[in-house]
Amino acid sequence: MRLLARLPYDTIFATAYAFLKTNLALVAATLPLLVAFAFSGEPLAAWPFFVALSAVLGPAVAAAFGSFTGGSFWQAYRKRFGRSLAIGAAAAFAVIVLATDFRLALGTPFGAATPMLALLVVLVVVTATALLALDTRLTSRLVVAAAYLSVRKWYLSLANLAVLGVLAGAVVTKPAIGLFLLAGPALYVVWANTRHIVAPLTPAQD
Repeated sequence: MRLLARLPYDTIFATAYAFLKTNLALVAATLPLLVAFAFSGEPLAAWPFFVALSAVLGPAVAAAFGSFTGGSFWQAYRKRFGRSLAIGAAAAFAVIVLATDFRLALGTPFGAATPMLALLVVLVVVTATALLALDTRLTSRLVVAAAYLSVRKWYLSLANLAVLGVLAGAVVTKPAIGLFLLAGPALYVVWANTRHIVAPLTPAQD
């Protein structure tokens, strides 16, 4: 009984409520993608369309990252919208090109290039995630630095990919669980890992 009395219920409920608000905000921010996916009979057949539409994930993820620092989701969404949408769109375009090349190379003399193409897709995703965690002006040097740090701290990047993969699988197979329970906590883990990845680029925040 004494152990139960010592449990920080206020903190637990406040954290759960904060994640619930983040989850609902994420659903609202990514509604175009969710609606298109819900009404698609064969999403895999139209994968380039969905990858392109996934650019809307950029502002949503950036806003979630911003809210984890103690700010408001929608304030961060408005502030980072243009920058994060550009990151999301560029990443989506790169993934479409690389994935198309990957499919074309399969079963051809160029098949040996497929591992490299797959690694480049991974690099695009982890670099975009690192850039979304930053709130600084987007430059080519920043992109290169984010890519370098993502590779240098590959173990954290792989952990982020694993978490994002679990979240994506949950959203596809169990939407209610993925969207309303896992989204906030999963992105928090990704944000916490990414803070360490981009620490050299944000010394003032650490």
